[in-house]
Amino acid sequence: MTTRKFICVGLTIVTASLLLTGCGGGGSGSSAAAPEAGSPTSPTPSTTATTPGVWKGTITSTATGQASSIVALTGHDGHSVWMTSDGRVWGGQLPMTGDHFDATFDGHMYDGAHFPDGTNHGTASMMIEQHSASATSGRYSGSGDAGTFNMNMSPMWARAASLGTVAGVYTRSTSNGYAMTMTIHADGQLTASDSRGCVINGTVAVPDALHNLYEIDATVSSCGSLDGHYQGMGTLVDADAMQDWMTVMHPLEHGGHTHGGSMMGGSSMMGHNTVPTGQHNLFMFSLVNAHGAIMDALAR
Repeated sequence: MTTRKFICVGLTIVTASLLLTGCGGGGSGSSAAAPEAGSPTSPTPSTTATTPGVWKGTITSTATGQASSIVALTGHDGHSVWMTSDGRVWGGQLPMTGDHFDATFDGHMYDGAHFPDGTNHGTASMMIEQHSASATSGRYSGSGDAGTFNMNMSPMWARAASLGTVAGVYTRSTSNGYAMTMTIHADGQLTASDSRGCVINGTVAVPDALHNLYEIDATVSSCGSLDGHYQGMGTLVDADAMQDWMTVMHPLEHGGHTHGGSMMGGSSMMGHNTVPTGQHNLFMFSLVNAHGAIMDALAR
């Protein structure tokens, strides 16, 4: 597979999400007869938008003037993780249905970077103002920041999921010698390590075989402040479709700008990230706990 190099640093992502579905009903003439008692009737048309899915778009801060790519993963239980290409991770619970609603998310950044108010962790209000089967948009505020977001549902959400499909060895490396390798086994076991000694052990599960979303339960060790138990989600997408994301991505770098973070075991001089092209080959994921978050994108 071919590769391209981008200025990137450390452990990045992926892949959150909102899928919306709707059905339309046909009209009827004014002289239509009522159905006879006991006869079958057509189901009532539904236009309620639902939230699970894989979404991708842009988030723009009115406080800093900075625009970044954003990926959102939302599971069938409403749990959602939003990740930005400049290193922010938000997680929280969305209502299962609705065309506009508010949600409170926890935001995470790492040592060496901060939100506009100087903190590494805080809460954010996500105000979804328009939500349909193909797009979602709204406003956010929190941690001294505020702005707008717009996302479209990715067609990659509609792909089937299975442990056999996602099994494989995934890697990412940089021009400065950093490397990370993750292995997902056909039985769902996950192991990963990087060149700085960080280790991840956990499991991958398939909550819905019809949609491209995976649940992750993992423990990070030998990684300093990142050590701990995490839960998260991932999605298997096309590296070709994520080139714009990977080109501008700032993967959790130490000492980064105000919308950055610290990478897994890394430093701010990690060099150029080598990103592959291809299809069905880029595993984007985020792991979150009460103290922080980890995100990355690795290819097989």
